[in-house]
Formats: sequence, C-alpha cells, structure tokens
Amino acid sequence: MKLVSPDFSNLFALPNEGAYQVVGFSSGGAWQRMPERSRPMSVEQYESFQAGRLLLHGLLAFEEAYDVAMGNYLDLEETVLRLSALEIAQRRPHGKDDHFDTARRSCHRALANLLSASKAFQDQSQKLASSIGGAASTNDLSALKASLNQAFDASLGYRFMSALRNHAQHHGVSVSGVSHAKLPSNAKDESQDQFVRTTPYILLTDLRQNRKFKASTLEEIEGVAEDGPRAGERMVPVIPLVRQYMAGLSLVMADIRRLYSDRERAALNIIYAAFYQYTGFFTQNYSVGLVVVPAEAIDGLVVYFGTDDHFKVQNLREVNGDLSMLPRTGIRQ
Repeated sequence: MKLVSPDFSNLFALPNEGAYQVVGFSSGGAWQRMPERSRPMSVEQYESFQAGRLLLHGLLAFEEAYDVAMGNYLDLEETVLRLSALEIAQRRPHGKDDHFDTARRSCHRALANLLSASKAFQDQSQKLASSIGGAASTNDLSALKASLNQAFDASLGYRFMSALRNHAQHHGVSVSGVSHAKLPSNAKDESQDQFVRTTPYILLTDLRQNRKFKASTLEEIEGVAEDGPRAGERMVPVIPLVRQYMAGLSLVMADIRRLYSDRERAALNIIYAAFYQYTGFFTQNYSVGLVVVPAEAIDGLVVYFGTDDHFKVQNLREVNGDLSMLPRTGIRQ
C-alpha cells in the first residue's frame, strides 16, 4: 500500500500539556527512550491513536482468519496429491480395502477442517466488521454481509460447501469415498502414457438421507453428479466445488480489503506523522511506534501505538492473492 505523504504542519501539533506522555519509541524493531524528556500527548491525539490501533489490529485479524482457511484448503489439495502418488507407487501396505478407507478418512478430515475454518472466517469477519470501524461499523457489517450473499448467490460450489458443512457437522461425513482412475494422457490413443486421477466424492444417497439438507442445493448438485464406483451410484466430486468455494471466499476477502483501504491508509499516516513530530524521524519503509503512558501514572499503564500489524498484514496479502481463476485451473503432470 502506497502511503500519502502527511501534512506535518498541523496534523499533529504538539500540545504544551497533555493527559498522556510519549516516553519512548521503536523504529525497525529497535526500542529507544525519548532522546530528551517525555513529550505530551492530548486526549484527542490519544483517542485517534486508539481508533487507528483498533482498525489495524482488526485488519490483521481478518487476514489471519482467512489465512487459516487457505492453509486448510492447501492441506486438502496436498492430501489428494499424496494419495495420487501412493496410487502410482501401488503403496497399499494394509490391504486394498483398508487403503481406500484410510484415503476416505484422510480426505474427510482435511475437508472438514477447511469447512470449519472457512465458517470461522465468515463468523469472525462479521464480528470484526461490527466493531473496528467506530461509527461506520453498522455500514461495514452491511457491506460485508452483502459480499457474503453475493458470493453465495454466484457460485454453486459456495452454496454446496455451505450446506455440506452443516451436513458433516450434524448428520454425516463430508467425503463418502475416494476413487482412483488411470486415464490415458491422450484420449484418442489409450496405448500412450497414463495418469492417475484421485477423486474424493460424496454420494448423492448420503445427502438424500439427510432430510435437512437444503433441497434447492441438492437439486442443483444432482446436475453435476457423475457415475459412482458401483453400478447405480451417483457421486459428487468435491474438489472442483471446493475450488469454486475458495474463489468465492477470495472475492469476499478482496471486498474486505477495499472496504477498509482508505481508513487503513489514514490510520498509518497518523502514526507516521506523529512519529515524525515526536522523534524527528520519518520513514514509511519499516515499522515504527510510540510508547505512551498517562501523565499521572495509573497502575503502570503503558500503551504502544505502532505500524507492526500493518507489515504483518502486508505479508499475508502477498501470499494470499487473487483466486478468481482457481475454478478453471487443475493439476496434471
């Protein structure tokens, strides 16, 4: 994020007296006491710092909750890849039947963890939106709910995974089985090299037995069902739908970032401008902060206002980027 150069002339004029005192500062992780004496901070300045700190810490909480969901998604993809590798190498140490049940349980655990983490992200995000924006929090929550509803309406994968989470939590498992198929790399010439396709799936019969599974979603998902491993069975491959779901969540995360972008920039500029006014140093390239105490010490209260959370946020944004192409992307060697 590119910061706007703040106007130092009047943004943070130092008061002659203040209810708080700046007693130290940090720059790039190095702590120092104020070079001369403590510098006063007014109540108004302190409150603006508090609002900025709440916002920056909340933005970090958004990113970390989303990162947990992303980590669980990658665990699921890696679980399926590992099962493919085991199938290629014919690694079935405990017998064929046990091997396939172990694969099913592995995929179920990974998908259940993802569904749980993504629901936690959605719940925690709404709680954050209702608390970190001050007077704007009501509008922020409405905007977030609109984004979540849009993601739900736009994607069958999103709707199905939302219903599947409730199914797995209360009525059954998220993965009925795992199928392995060996397919020719050239569909027109089966004598060519083959590749293994590993498909975690859930059976339509398992979903139909749950009378509380959303009927409209079940009707939709029947349209993408495939023939199962046994005659007469219909199965729903879960990975393509998971990828649609994650693409939807990434759009929600992008909306969250845009929603707070201007306020995030303003909060950072206040801290950097105040840091310059109190210390005489100015930088936007690494974290800075001020250590503040009440002018009349109250039980040793010490408060730190800094940009540390912002740099953690930046790191998470760099690794958790746009997933809009995920539903149209597969893995094949």
